[in-house]
Amino acid sequence: MKRLLKTKSKQLLALGFLLISLISCNKDKEKNNPIKFIDVTKEVHLNTEKNWKYGGPTIADINNDGKYDLLLGNHDNTPIQLFWAQENNTFKEQKGLFPKADLHGMAAGDYDKDGDLDLLISLGGGNGSTPQPQRLLRNDNGKFVDATEETGLSEMGARGRSVRWIDLDNDGDLDFLQINAEQMVNEEIPRNLLFENNGNGTFTYKKSEAFEQINAERLLITDFNNDGILDLLTFSPYAAAEFWKGNNDFSFTNLSKEWLPKELQNIDQMSTAAQADIDNDGDLDYYLARGKSYYQIANNSISFDEKLKRLDLRDEGNKSHDGITFYADAAIQLSDFYRFPRGPEKPSIPLFIGSSKTEHKMPFDIQKVTQNEANGFPENLDKSGWYLGYLGEGKWRLEWLLKTNLAWDVRASVVGVTKVVPDWTPQDLGVPDVLLINEGTHFIDGSKHLPKESLENNWGITTGDFDNDGFNDFFLYRFGGLIQRSEDVIFKNKGNLEFESILTHGANNIPSKSHGDMGATFDYNLDGKIDILSGDDDNGQWHLYENETVSVNNYALFRVGNSKSNVDAYGAKVYITTKIGKQFKLIGSSSASHAQSFLNTVHFGLGKEKVIEKVEVVWRSGEKSTLTNLKANKIYQF
Repeated sequence: MKRLLKTKSKQLLALGFLLISLISCNKDKEKNNPIKFIDVTKEVHLNTEKNWKYGGPTIADINNDGKYDLLLGNHDNTPIQLFWAQENNTFKEQKGLFPKADLHGMAAGDYDKDGDLDLLISLGGGNGSTPQPQRLLRNDNGKFVDATEETGLSEMGARGRSVRWIDLDNDGDLDFLQINAEQMVNEEIPRNLLFENNGNGTFTYKKSEAFEQINAERLLITDFNNDGILDLLTFSPYAAAEFWKGNNDFSFTNLSKEWLPKELQNIDQMSTAAQADIDNDGDLDYYLARGKSYYQIANNSISFDEKLKRLDLRDEGNKSHDGITFYADAAIQLSDFYRFPRGPEKPSIPLFIGSSKTEHKMPFDIQKVTQNEANGFPENLDKSGWYLGYLGEGKWRLEWLLKTNLAWDVRASVVGVTKVVPDWTPQDLGVPDVLLINEGTHFIDGSKHLPKESLENNWGITTGDFDNDGFNDFFLYRFGGLIQRSEDVIFKNKGNLEFESILTHGANNIPSKSHGDMGATFDYNLDGKIDILSGDDDNGQWHLYENETVSVNNYALFRVGNSKSNVDAYGAKVYITTKIGKQFKLIGSSSASHAQSFLNTVHFGLGKEKVIEKVEVVWRSGEKSTLTNLKANKIYQF
């Protein structure tokens, strides 16, 4: 008997050591396999031109086949691009969707309830000279028809910025709103516009005084007070961020003073907003990415890399005269002499070298300049251009003169520099981001919990649970230096409002001369891992990064369609319950700048949990659907 007990004790002890070993192995596995992405842009046939961006893509299942399609904008040179998701996880572009450029905001939604998504496009107004109405492209089984006139949306032109589908009276169909740029003196229509869906394929303009005067160019559709009625978070780099409560009658009430801490009630310079329940308490928290725009950067800005001996500078393109002194021991290399084109005429800005003012066309005519070639500095600067001279003892002088408004900004780079002495104090491009923690009736400022990268010039923010641990993380797009790109950053949510900064995640286009702008997070191949689509601004391209994180964590995907009464999933809420707690997500865009996505295949990370005790979907109509006792690592249909 004693021998039997002794044997069993040894077996139990061995089993205990085995369990400890397995747990330790899993922890080591996760520790040794951090969040990782690989660039699959070429493999999935996502072929895009190098171009300017404008605040992110629209991601939505446009043809309702269960996979996300990509709607990509490229601002003022390349028309909108539509990429259809294929069964083999590649994409195929549909050419000729809409011929015009100068594209700003986009949105996808089924306004006519025919089962596929129709597209809204917001066009610019030529700096106020040619105000344009938004365009409605009706989806007729994959063929897109410009239905702007026949639906009654062509009467009012504006300097279009952001368009959104949203049900403003809770009647089950999607209405339309547009946030526009500041009006010019000769504009007579309201700045911002609301249109009611009549239910018969047409829209009617709805006057809404408070909404029409909102000073913003970007917005996020949300439900900050958790009352089931969709609200607005409006913002721009030039105006204060505001929270507007939806009243279900085409009107809104500004609750910014009631909800925001006093010190944040006039906060501006917002580029993008993301919403997520980061503390899993049942309401939405907000990350406000803040940074300086191109126009704000184009004023006495420099970046100097001592290691690379590289000086980059940027200044305004208006009528002006400015300069900088720098030191270089030998010949210097000139690059990236550029003017951001302004107006129909595109005159070059030449370079004049030395006291003799030897003229060169830029940016390609000359690259290397010796001290002898640049000897002296001219006394008389009489033409628009760059002026470069060598003053002796390693000292150089560069000035730029614009005798009229020639550009949106002017840029130049010099390599071989050892020291910089500007004539002015260079501006600090960094603007601290803001994290708002929702307390149910108000926000508290949680910005102190963010890593140091949140203090920089940040243009975009997206959110998703990248490692499936049950906590929503953030992906931050950094503008970087004036020329050199900085790594975008993952803020891994470790719970208890603690975030870890991750730079070596692989979802970076480094090195490059483009800038971080905006993107989207979604599971493009439905493997249970959140992927990232990034748009690189300043003549950059679109990049798709596939999540290759090795993890023992589980996931679940819930595809939410229309309710029984045929109400679409915009604004629906998905709640899940497991043994470790609850999570919820709002269907629509998890983040937004100018474009709006429709992410109705909802992703949840489950940590180690293998069973979901309960899932409940609540449509904006109040209808509910519930499933219980579901296995992890599957896709479920509502």
